[in-house]
Amino acid sequence: MNKINSLVTKHFRNFHFVSIILIIIILFVGDTVINPYLNQTVSTVFYSPFAKVKIGYLELKSVSEDNALLSQTLIDLSMKMAFYEEAALENDRMRSILSFKPPQNYALVPAKVVSISGEYTPITATINKGSNDSIWVDQPVINQQGLIGRISSVSPDYSVVQLLTDPANRVAARVVASREMGIIKYNISSGMYLDNFPIQGEIKVNDKIISSGLGGVYPAGLTVGVVTEVIKEELAAFDKVKILPAANFYSLEELFVLRDTIIQ
Repeated sequence: MNKINSLVTKHFRNFHFVSIILIIIILFVGDTVINPYLNQTVSTVFYSPFAKVKIGYLELKSVSEDNALLSQTLIDLSMKMAFYEEAALENDRMRSILSFKPPQNYALVPAKVVSISGEYTPITATINKGSNDSIWVDQPVINQQGLIGRISSVSPDYSVVQLLTDPANRVAARVVASREMGIIKYNISSGMYLDNFPIQGEIKVNDKIISSGLGGVYPAGLTVGVVTEVIKEELAAFDKVKILPAANFYSLEELFVLRDTIIQ
């Protein structure tokens, strides 16, 4: 018996192959009574497991394709939503621009910001208008919110704007309510402030600050910001006045260069 078992084990593959051949021969030459049973046996033993695997694979493939299609659809919808949201914001900005009026004796030259420079705080902005558009150095730059800065350098198609957030920039300013004057400056660590404002001057929180027109660069009446804090120190000659800028220098997109229509 052990010899038979050993022989079967040793030649199992050969027996298996011969069995398959015999079954195939019987299927072709056997009678109609045996064939149905053999067909069922062959189908159950040999075909059904592979058929189930194939069906499972096809189902998984179909699910994978559906998931890929869903993912692509979601991406497309997300891109369309982002496009529509940006278009809505653009429309809001355009409506605001169309209703914006320049100061007297000045024309607005609209420009787009193409780049902003500054390590921690925006210092300069490059716009897509230059000498070909009658832009020159020291022209004031504004947006709908208020004063932005001045043109510091010009090329034929581009110009650089020195922003109010540049510590080297200076703006002669005054308090709207009291008409007292000072100098707008900017400090990287503490922000915008009104310098050289006399201790005896009248100023308080929420007072509006505008350009005074002195200095020959900025016309009078341009909004600079509002007072957020007034610190009076004993024996000091000047108040410490902190200012919240009217313009958001971290979200500049469309700007206007002020062109003097009288000079031209």
